[in-house]
Formats: sequence, C-alpha cells, structure tokens
Amino acid sequence: MKKLLRCIALMNILLLSVSYGGSKYQLAKPGKLLLKENFDQPTLPELFTVGAGKWSIVDGVLRGREVAEDKHTAFRKIYLDHQDVIYEYDMKLEGDGFHRLLINWGLAHIAKGEIHYNKAEVVKIREKGKRDQMTRLKHDHGLDPLQGNWDEKTFAMATEPLDLKEGNLYHVIIELVGDTISLQIDGQQVVGQHIGLTEKKDNFGFQSGGLESYLYIDNVRVYEAQLTAKK
Repeated sequence: MKKLLRCIALMNILLLSVSYGGSKYQLAKPGKLLLKENFDQPTLPELFTVGAGKWSIVDGVLRGREVAEDKHTAFRKIYLDHQDVIYEYDMKLEGDGFHRLLINWGLAHIAKGEIHYNKAEVVKIREKGKRDQMTRLKHDHGLDPLQGNWDEKTFAMATEPLDLKEGNLYHVIIELVGDTISLQIDGQQVVGQHIGLTEKKDNFGFQSGGLESYLYIDNVRVYEAQLTAKK
C-alpha cells in the first residue's frame, strides 16, 4: 500500500509539472535569490573555500578533482541557511568521474543528487553515523523528521538513464520542496520523495568523484523555492 501511495504521489507531481505551461522548473518557481556565483575572479570565492580535493578557477569556471591522499571525494561545502530551495548551475565532466550535489543539516547528510555519464539519481542518505556524532557534540538536530530513527540505509529514491558526453556543458536544476526532490539535467528529470527531506538545511556541497577526472561548475544560483499554484 505504501508503495502504491508513493507511486500515486509521484504521478501527481509529474502531472503538476506539466501544468506549469512549459516552465523549466517542476516543483516551484524561483523566489528570493540566496546565492549567485559566476567565478569571475581568479581566486576561490570565500563561500567556496571549505572542503577537500584540488579546486581552482580556470577560465572563469570552478574546476575540481579528487586527490588520492584525501581518501574522499573532492568537495566544496557552502554554508547557507535554507529550506525549500532551487539549486541551479552548469556542469561538465572530463574523465571517468561523476558529480554529486550534497544537501546537509549540520554534519548530517540529508540527500544528494548524483550525476554519472549514464544515469542521474536522487538519493536518501543514511543519517545514523553523522547524527550520533552530532549527539556527542551536542549539536542541534534541527527538525529531525525521522525522530531519531536514523538507521535506514542509503538508497536511490529514483534513477533516470542518461547519455552524457565527456566535455559537454549541461544545465542542472535541483528543486527540494517539502518531502520531494527533483533533479533535471538538460530537461531530463528524476523525482524522489522521503520524509527526511523536510529537515532544515544549513549547508550544501559540490562533489567531484574520480582520481582521473575533472568536474567543472559555473553560473551557480540558489533560490528560495516559491510554490506555484496549479493552473
């Protein structure tokens, strides 16, 4: 029954997105602009200085790659208080790597949008390890929509096949509204739902995975998501 209700809800979301009259945004429309970055300066902007991996500005674009000694994907963590939100940016891949946009509350990873050459996924991340660490450190657990039930394993809420080309620039829109997340890459969409997505968010991160690859990010915009009435 739960699976049937989830399928019905996702069908309603997709029908609603069609009713927006061809808008490129599927769940909401852009409201207040929270962050704008075009990487016009030769050095990393202040908000993009926290993380791991090798990052630099190359020809007006943020370029990042994983390095072996970190034993972690390359990432830039951006601190920004937000809730219902639209992340929008351009990206390209070189080499055999992949890209993630990671959405967090404190230390807890809430969800991620993941883009490979052959697929896009929206993923709910297991929270237990990070939440336990936050408890030990006496950090605020925010809304905690999971009510302490943090054991659910990481899983893909939904997956969409892709056929991306190395070196091509793609436009990404990730909308997170309530318990629903939509990821679009050049119009191809994948949608997922989970109660844990309703958590507060105070940071997000661009990730680059793969030791023999580069991720390029440009034209970053983050907006408050403003709900659009069904027509």
